[in-house]
Amino acid sequence: MSLANKYRPQTFDQMIGQEHIIDILKAQMMARDSVHHNYLLFGPRGTGKTTTARLIAKGLNCLNLQEGNPCNVCDACKLINEGASLDYVEIDAASHTGVDNIREEIIDKAVYPPTALRKKIYVIDEVHMLSKGAFNALLKTIEEPKSDVCFILATTELHKVPDTIISRCQVFNYRKVAQEAMVGHLEKICKAEGLAASHEALEIIANISEGHVRDAVKYIDQVSILGTIDEDNVSKFLGVAGEGTVRAFFEKLENGDKSQFFELLDQIDQKGIDLLQFAKQVIVYADQHLLENMDFYLKISQKLGDLLGVIRRYPHPRMAYKIVFNPFFDGEGVCVPSVQSKTVSKGDKKSDILPQISEQSTEKNQTSSSDNQQEQQAHQEKSVETQVQEMDLSALWKKVIAGLKPTAQANLADGAVIEKISGTEVEIIAISSIAKMLLNNKENEKLIISGLEAELGQQVSLSLKSMSKDEYFTMKMGI
Repeated sequence: MSLANKYRPQTFDQMIGQEHIIDILKAQMMARDSVHHNYLLFGPRGTGKTTTARLIAKGLNCLNLQEGNPCNVCDACKLINEGASLDYVEIDAASHTGVDNIREEIIDKAVYPPTALRKKIYVIDEVHMLSKGAFNALLKTIEEPKSDVCFILATTELHKVPDTIISRCQVFNYRKVAQEAMVGHLEKICKAEGLAASHEALEIIANISEGHVRDAVKYIDQVSILGTIDEDNVSKFLGVAGEGTVRAFFEKLENGDKSQFFELLDQIDQKGIDLLQFAKQVIVYADQHLLENMDFYLKISQKLGDLLGVIRRYPHPRMAYKIVFNPFFDGEGVCVPSVQSKTVSKGDKKSDILPQISEQSTEKNQTSSSDNQQEQQAHQEKSVETQVQEMDLSALWKKVIAGLKPTAQANLADGAVIEKISGTEVEIIAISSIAKMLLNNKENEKLIISGLEAELGQQVSLSLKSMSKDEYFTMKMGI
């Protein structure tokens, strides 16, 4: 048996991180004869929704309640624990989405009284997956439930559940479990299992589980195969970095040594550390140490946020890191003064998509030689062009393709990029064969030009190029 199943809470008191819910439910179990008939549990995965549904089922049927907790030894509790009762039904809405499923599994059977338990319990997991027809059929049943029937709905996406269903349920919001509570829970499990585990390793596991108890316990189960649960084994098995590696990441950036920083990235990748997960770890570390150097950590977190948005479509994640952080060492260092945005009139370019440029660059423009009018004008024109070239081209591209068909949007979002804007010419590079085909479509080309002109406030022409992803990212690294 996995540790996640072995240590699944069997009473309300064993639940962690959901005290705002548990106290209410325990009180309701004590007054179960007047309890609400419909429950809706929503929140992130792995936070205890399905477990709570089973506890409610046991609490409503237990023959020997212990201060609101099921006893787990009476016949009713045993039947539910063993899944041997016809009166307790769990339905996965992901595989029972249609109205016929709901009628067969629930509506047609709910009219009959329970056979072995005090109340019939219907648990519908991932209820948001039900079809519109299934929701309508279910609504008629839960509107006027029988006194011996209880419906418990669970979902990770409350916004997909109709308001008519929500309004007829008692709703409980599940939260991600705090790190301190998670570490304490993991320490108890390790102690009970006789596992040697360092506090630092458990903190790493708590961080990467992101408040999901089931994931955290699963990681303990996996790493325990290697013996001691320490930072090295956690890093080796789960592909995550220790705190020392995360700290070194910031130190290399702060020191401003590009070669050492790139060398560290190479080492991280060679160790098999998941670079997507590493970015999340770095953001968590920055948040925890934010007050130590706010500007520094906020700036890096912003870059990492950009990185998370594109890293999945890069063939080489390590190169994505180098591309994103290369500007820190080439004129956009982390110690550069705070940035200022330069406004450009609507007739030239839209100011809301122009990049932020440093005060240092602005001052340089302002102090140009006043006795040479032609040189000053040329310098100002170059400054505006530089802004256009450095604008958030990724955000611009998303706006431009928003007018295309959904399939075209999906393929062009990851398969093509605006490389640069020179005057009225916009260079677009296709890095997939599908994107190349879509860009050569005359209708798409017209829509793209129209979108660019609307965003840039001027007429434009397209320069279309194509290359493989490897060629493109190799070219970017050579800049």
